[in-house]
Amino acid sequence: MTIFITVIHVLVCALLVLAVLMQSGKGGGLAASIGGGMSSSSVLGGRTAASFLTKTTAVLATSFMVLCLILALLHQQPDTVPTTATERMIQQTGGTAPALPAQGSSIFETAPSGESAAPAVETAAPAGETAAPAGGTTEAEGQ
Repeated sequence: MTIFITVIHVLVCALLVLAVLMQSGKGGGLAASIGGGMSSSSVLGGRTAASFLTKTTAVLATSFMVLCLILALLHQQPDTVPTTATERMIQQTGGTAPALPAQGSSIFETAPSGESAAPAVETAAPAGETAAPAGGTTEAEGQ
């Protein structure tokens, strides 16, 4: 059902675009260029063309809006399905949100084991110098 309505919706969209393009504006529109330069009055008859295209545009625009609403209602999900990442996370943890740090405490305090919570950063040797190997001896000392 949804696929059928979507196909109809796409066809209405294409017809609406054509109807809007065929209407004559300041430059005469696409209706003026049909027939290799003939005037729009020779295609559908002057006022008849404008009246027909105006009515067609109104009908297609109304059907476009109605189809948009129908498709929106068909794709509507029930409220029980979590839609955001936070709602999914709460559902996975069993309905409890993650605990926040206590007021006045810092997230950078020491870890419970007594070690620093911040990761250790290794320092690099200055430019032009080579760092000592992990074993503690250099090639010259090992010979």
